[in-house]
Amino acid sequence: MAQEYFDFTNDLIFRWVMEHEENCLAILRAILPELKITAVKRRENEHPVNYLAFDDERGVRFDAIIEDDQERFYDVEMQVANQPGLGKRVRYYQAQINQETLKKGEDYDDLRESYVIFFCAFDPCGQNRRLYQFHYYEDDDRQLRLPTNSHVILINALGTKGQITPALAAVLDVMNRRRDNANPLAVSLVKEIDGYNRDKKRRRALMNLKMRLKDEWRLGLSEGLDQGRAEGKAEGLSQGRAEGKAEGRDETMLSLIHTLQMQGQTKKQIVETLALMQKSSLAEAQRYYDQLT
Repeated sequence: MAQEYFDFTNDLIFRWVMEHEENCLAILRAILPELKITAVKRRENEHPVNYLAFDDERGVRFDAIIEDDQERFYDVEMQVANQPGLGKRVRYYQAQINQETLKKGEDYDDLRESYVIFFCAFDPCGQNRRLYQFHYYEDDDRQLRLPTNSHVILINALGTKGQITPALAAVLDVMNRRRDNANPLAVSLVKEIDGYNRDKKRRRALMNLKMRLKDEWRLGLSEGLDQGRAEGKAEGLSQGRAEGKAEGRDETMLSLIHTLQMQGQTKKQIVETLALMQKSSLAEAQRYYDQLT
């Protein structure tokens, strides 16, 4: 049986790649060639996310702000699951950049230019464009822009419209597991990711994280069903019980779908899993998947 391959969209793989400043520089230059960035450095977030480490003994910092040679700041994230509230997530990361980079004693006039960049394994805006960029504009006069000095960029790995650099196209090919792009950046990223998949210590961390996500899903399933039963019982009606169970089940199944997406599974694979779990046909599982997502 072939080993599972963890690709660029995997949370740990992405963070390991972005730990190297040369990767950060190459990717930012691919996205924003007009800025002519020549050097970057990583500023570690002081508030690490509680995830598994290689050896289960030390914390892994999942968030790092990147600073370039012109004192501009960047937060680059990978988004696999098309979850609700993407705009609020962007807003949160923008606030984190402001909080982490404004030095003690400085005020808002000292805020540097910042970019929140999301690599999305889905189309975040439904227009099939490969890159979306957002700023603050006046509602009635689109020529009037509020100079917040902040930028939001959403990159759609599935898009086909719009001009992007060959280097960014190469990164998107890596996201989509296309290994035939001869661009030096694509070749370098594929080689590095292959190395992480072969490394026993890192592979153990990847498998541990996968199992932890599964455990969290099982716990969520149990809690969701218990909550559903409790809500139904509180209603005192059979309809209340059914609705409570259904709501708990839906929330848990949606969590499962997001977990499987984070693991790199395709829509077809996820639908097959739902069909097996619910003992339903593929068509019924497909309809349920579409309803939830």
